[in-house]
Amino acid sequence: MSSRDKLLHPIFLLSIILLLTNDFFLKAYFHNELTGKLSDFAGLFAFPFFWSAVFPKRINFIHLSTVIIFLFWKSGHSQPLINFINLFGFQTFRTVDYTDYIAFISVLASYITFFKPPFATSRPSIIRFIALISIFAFVATTQERQQPTYEEDFKTIDLYNQSVHQLTVVVNFKYSDVELAGDTSLDNEFNRIDTLKLASGSYNTVRTPIPSWNNSKFPSGFKIIIIDSLGKLQKIYNKTAFLMAVDTSYNRQAQHESGSSWSLKIGKKIPEKIAPYTIYGRWQTTSSSQRQHTFEIRERYCYDVDPDSDLARYELKDSLITVMYPKKRVSGRITYLSENELYITWDDRKKLKYKKLYH
Repeated sequence: MSSRDKLLHPIFLLSIILLLTNDFFLKAYFHNELTGKLSDFAGLFAFPFFWSAVFPKRINFIHLSTVIIFLFWKSGHSQPLINFINLFGFQTFRTVDYTDYIAFISVLASYITFFKPPFATSRPSIIRFIALISIFAFVATTQERQQPTYEEDFKTIDLYNQSVHQLTVVVNFKYSDVELAGDTSLDNEFNRIDTLKLASGSYNTVRTPIPSWNNSKFPSGFKIIIIDSLGKLQKIYNKTAFLMAVDTSYNRQAQHESGSSWSLKIGKKIPEKIAPYTIYGRWQTTSSSQRQHTFEIRERYCYDVDPDSDLARYELKDSLITVMYPKKRVSGRITYLSENELYITWDDRKKLKYKKLYH
């Protein structure tokens, strides 16, 4: 009796049927937290069970790998991989929700069930058919399908990254079951936790679960978390901090909970006016810059060390620096400045990142 006969196990077949039914029918009509969890529970049973039947000598490795892959897949760290896959025309999708980890119990159930004797044997053609349907179900569950549209609009949050670094933004606009019981209109596809990657100078819009006609308050667990490019927590906005930080509305009034949309600028912006002494010192491009450039700037002169040049005069007006060489002048915009780090977008070198060698 072949290990692949285990694909005839009724629990495995039921999990594949649930996976397909949920992804192609239930999500399209209900699309709530229950349908999302159902995919996780069914998938985490069927996936390791299937591959264990194909590679019966790797049962332990397959089940452990399933846990590790799911941990990575359901975290924000998988977004670059998803973006890369989508470049090839695929519509790969997943929602970051750490409560999905409760579905790991299905991996344990798969492991225990696999060691039960096969219920039946069948012809190889039947086994191959089940295998093809299973692989289709695994691939289909990651594809983003068009969700049902709604006649009404939803309130939105516009996020703009004004810093020079990429930022990760986690928007928790998810209502609890108790809150949803009081207003079922909030139980829609936007009642979730969103994780966004915002490049420098980019923006994105998050739809909230609040219909435009609804004056519901924010969820009690509302939170916006800002994480820098190194994975370090930069800022957390609760409801009060968020409403104080968002831009004022068109009529210059402060925003409030019952507004129609909110606009939030995140990240540290370089001041428009820079005190000249803050830039004094010798600066050198970092290894990540495409062209090597070292220069020194003092109160009365600017000097290019690499490439070597004569002393030059310069002007610093707001965040615009202009260096006047004997035969040309070069301008640049300072987009970021700290004690030991400097970003300048030169008109002839594009954006360069510098580190301070000494004051």
